[in-house]
Amino acid sequence: MVTIYQDYDDEPEDVFQPLPEQLASSFYALEMDGYTADMSFFKPRLPKQGAILELGCGTGRIARRLAGENCPDRLVVGIDISLPMLQLAMQANHFCADKLRYICMDMARLAFLIDFAAILIPYNSLNLLGSEAQIMQCLDRCRHFLQPGGKLLAQLFAPSKEFIRQQKTFQFQLFDRPEGGKLIKEIWKHYIPQTQSVQIEERFRVRPMQAGKANEDWHSIYTVAGFSADRWLALFSKAGFARVDIFGDYSGGCYDKATSSTLLAVATL
Repeated sequence: MVTIYQDYDDEPEDVFQPLPEQLASSFYALEMDGYTADMSFFKPRLPKQGAILELGCGTGRIARRLAGENCPDRLVVGIDISLPMLQLAMQANHFCADKLRYICMDMARLAFLIDFAAILIPYNSLNLLGSEAQIMQCLDRCRHFLQPGGKLLAQLFAPSKEFIRQQKTFQFQLFDRPEGGKLIKEIWKHYIPQTQSVQIEERFRVRPMQAGKANEDWHSIYTVAGFSADRWLALFSKAGFARVDIFGDYSGGCYDKATSSTLLAVATL
């Protein structure tokens, strides 16, 4: 039986359950595993030889592509704090196991016995640390484990003037699930100027669209760093990086703080 309401205000409020980590990882893989746009920026700037470290590797979409290139003298190490993410990454690691390693590790507490020719922090992963103290701890450790002449490449979220003016934004995405049905993802962002942070709520509506299978509604709420480009550059300098080149898109275009919230940084010692 379908209930028909006379007005939107009469409809019951949506009820979302906290998103379990295992399910979050599968949703992430569905959304991100096929994403390759940022490779056009990172790939030509990474060395062909030596060890490359990726922080926040998730389900391994970048790490396995780097390891799969024809670079016999390259080793790729991917770290993530989420074990379910790394389990999915390992399942996909079937063709380059000798050139690729996954480790469960906090990016703010890096600990290795080797140095790296390059360190990569893609897709706003550094923003996830939230506080300036943790971000500085991560940058300090990156500097410590970079070889002389090594590069740190990062994609950062730096709210544009337009984003700051709006303060609240909404995005909507729709995905086909491999097992059938749809996944609807809604992203609500709220900029908090007092702390230069962004509160994010991600809502996931699972719609199996099959008889006998119920709809599911999940959400995750977290806060990320929403620092300005100038503040990001100051942090790199404070961490000991002598030079930072910045770009506004994957093609290497100029960064425009008025309109762009994407800040791509290439830092050298």
